[in-house]
Amino acid sequence: MKFNKVAKFISLACGGVMALSAPVYAAETEEDSVERIEVTGSRLKRVDMEGATPVTTITAEDMAVAGFSTVGDALRSSTLNSFGSYGGTANNSWSSQATIQLKGASASDTLVLLDGQRMAKSPVLGGAAANINTIPTSAIERIEILSDGASAIYGTDAVAGVVNVILKKSFEGIEFKARAEETEAEGGDNHSFSFTGGLNSENGNLVFTMEHYKKDKILMSDRPYTAAHVRDGEDPTDFRSWVGLSQTGRTLDMGPNGGWAYQAPFSNTDRTCADVYGDNFIGPLSDSKYAGETACAYNYTNAAALDVDRERTNTLINYGYDITDDIKLTARAYWAANKTIDQSAPVPGYIYFPDAMPAYTTAEGLDLVATPEDARMLYRYDTAGNRVRENHDNMYDILIGLEGTTEYVDWDFAATYNRYDNFVWGTGYELKGASTDLVGAWDDATNSFVGWDPRDPNSVAPSGGMANFDMRQTASYAELSGGAGFDLFELDSGTAAMYVGASYREESLDSKVDALSEAGLIKGASGGSGGEGERDIKAIFAEMTIPLLDNLELNLAARYDDYSDFGDTFNPQVSIRYNLFEPLLLRASWGTGFKAPSLSQLNQTPSEGWNDITNYMQCYEETGVVDGCTIENSIPVYVDKNENLGPEESESYNLGMVWDITDNINMTVDYWVLDTDNLIGQIGNDELVYTQAKLWEAADAMGVARPDISVVYPGTSISQNSSGKLTEMDNVLQNFGTAEREGIDTNIAATFETGVGEFKLGLAWSHYIKYTDSAPIGGELVVSRNWAGSSGTPDDRVSFSTNYIFADDHSLFYKADYIDGQTTYDINDDGSKYEIDSLIYHTITYSYMMPWNNSISIGVNNLTDEEPAFEQNGDYSSSLYDIMGRSYWVSFSQSF
Repeated sequence: MKFNKVAKFISLACGGVMALSAPVYAAETEEDSVERIEVTGSRLKRVDMEGATPVTTITAEDMAVAGFSTVGDALRSSTLNSFGSYGGTANNSWSSQATIQLKGASASDTLVLLDGQRMAKSPVLGGAAANINTIPTSAIERIEILSDGASAIYGTDAVAGVVNVILKKSFEGIEFKARAEETEAEGGDNHSFSFTGGLNSENGNLVFTMEHYKKDKILMSDRPYTAAHVRDGEDPTDFRSWVGLSQTGRTLDMGPNGGWAYQAPFSNTDRTCADVYGDNFIGPLSDSKYAGETACAYNYTNAAALDVDRERTNTLINYGYDITDDIKLTARAYWAANKTIDQSAPVPGYIYFPDAMPAYTTAEGLDLVATPEDARMLYRYDTAGNRVRENHDNMYDILIGLEGTTEYVDWDFAATYNRYDNFVWGTGYELKGASTDLVGAWDDATNSFVGWDPRDPNSVAPSGGMANFDMRQTASYAELSGGAGFDLFELDSGTAAMYVGASYREESLDSKVDALSEAGLIKGASGGSGGEGERDIKAIFAEMTIPLLDNLELNLAARYDDYSDFGDTFNPQVSIRYNLFEPLLLRASWGTGFKAPSLSQLNQTPSEGWNDITNYMQCYEETGVVDGCTIENSIPVYVDKNENLGPEESESYNLGMVWDITDNINMTVDYWVLDTDNLIGQIGNDELVYTQAKLWEAADAMGVARPDISVVYPGTSISQNSSGKLTEMDNVLQNFGTAEREGIDTNIAATFETGVGEFKLGLAWSHYIKYTDSAPIGGELVVSRNWAGSSGTPDDRVSFSTNYIFADDHSLFYKADYIDGQTTYDINDDGSKYEIDSLIYHTITYSYMMPWNNSISIGVNNLTDEEPAFEQNGDYSSSLYDIMGRSYWVSFSQSF
């Protein structure tokens, strides 16, 4: 059983390192005074840090000692990020981004805040989620993670939880920090440095931080599991034996008049494809699936990146000033500039030969193979260089806030503005169809080939076949918010209090690509236009806490949001906090939540794509049977915006306990449920045709008029010609999906003082019990099986850490991160299901606090050099697993 495997891991970890110490993630923080403070998940200030909803804290020191180079790395490694999340891999339009996905929900279900205010959403993510790659590590004091739904407090996106990044407010002096990390394998080296300065006076404080971070790319060829290679024991002359090759290198497709056979472009038996076209070409290779065929395959792993080159500079100014004893001004300005270079292999394409291409021998003695009329060539445009997508991300965040107190009221007001700009400059792409027009022809008068012959490596391609890809995207947000907290009435058990607030927010998105890309004429690029849109949101919200008994507190919250584009939504929350006895706190909560459709989903520009679609409608007309249809038509599918989208809705429950077992040992356990419905997605093209045929079948059986597909899926349509062939289809996003999630989160923290030093231990364990989603079949939603424990959705993630602090100035830290194994649909030779192995990453750090206000740390990440856990076919989840391999790092700080 998987619980037994996890229990074994925990017992081994605890038994082996009991003499070490401290949790990376301190689940609870002891209060140092009786001052009322605001905790993530509530706007009411309170004395008790531990509330009715679970909050986990990660400090700046936690991130540093654990060897994390960025905030994104720290958040993504949390056990609360159950199924992993996107971290900035290459070869896609998201390469400059990183996200966190609490409870295994989508990135847009987790709200990210900076000091309690919304962080700028990324236009690259359609304005639906924040890019945590832009957060400066050196500016952070701590991160609070609320692992419960909180739409009643914060509004949209707080479906699975909230990440609140708390920035430094008070700092005296100057501090320099530097960090360098090198990997044992090629690629991924990174370094950073930062400067922080601060001034404190009787009435105010000022903190300034600047940070620079740079990381090198990792090529596919830099890792053995993604580099081109022959599978163990297989034939290296057979294309099917290889991993990391593409037949789109230099390969002739003989077309309909040649049986669609693949052939290498030359027939010389004394030359290899590498001899003729360069070292990245392999072959000629045979094809065991198609007898007699050959190809000059291309090794794309030498050029394609697994991870990108990235460089980031951040600047932050935080200012606080006490205008009076009762009124405080806060001002913040934050700027982040990211540059990401995403390198892909040269664009693959097809060159069509309307006329037959003759066989002849070139001046260099290369015997070229003839092709019949209407043949084509699978061609890698390596002579034009790699595809390079240069992303420039700039984020601005400005805050001005006031907070004050009177005899009866604590009040606050804040004005925020943030803007996220993304510009993409892409080179090395193919102008669709242009290369075909550039191909030359045989000249009988000169008995030679005139113009460009793509079969000949010495024939220079004329300009005009390649193009650039350009994109500009901007998302901006402006918000005014404020409220007041006050005591309502006195009870024997304490004072009932309430907070009432309101906000007004304006959002805008402007996403455009160049005209050629908009027309679908740039081949090999990624990312389309998100369109242009704007909206405003008005909200009112309230919270109330009622001490029903000395040890029983009831919390009520509610929020009403009115969106200018889709309508309004109301979300309540009820939570209870009960001290069964002094060391043991029980807590429970229930609430509803919502996620507004993104501006990109509501305003995306139309796009066209060609798809092979099963023609169930024609099958029904010809045979009277829908299922089992094998007729396919290739047609254009037009995808347009859907202005009628509504919000995704959720309901969440949490039941937990906080147990101070002793003064030095603390434990929390929380059982949670998250149900979501009206999820936004695009109906499958085959499903649209299948549903339309089923509607016809049902109507004919009842003898009524046949309804159109739009009665089931509004905004969609299907067109046929007189012979029954599909001709085109319109498809739009819909509210149709559901998902159910259920799990348990456990945290244990302990501290022991001994004669040889201080020992701290920490354990975080997230267990996933249930994850189901749904898909429409014939117009009806069908709920999936429980995916928990399947590929990409591990049952368990465990993080165990120890920290041994000795001689006051020295510490030795150890951390183990466990990802459970998973079951796949692949079948082993003995008929059993293939199991993805479990995996443990180990980190060791030594730190020394030197006597001159400076410190040094050295560490090893992924000590045992673990590779990802692979599926049967060699694939792996890039969201879950590390590709850095073993790395060594050192950091140094100096304060004045």
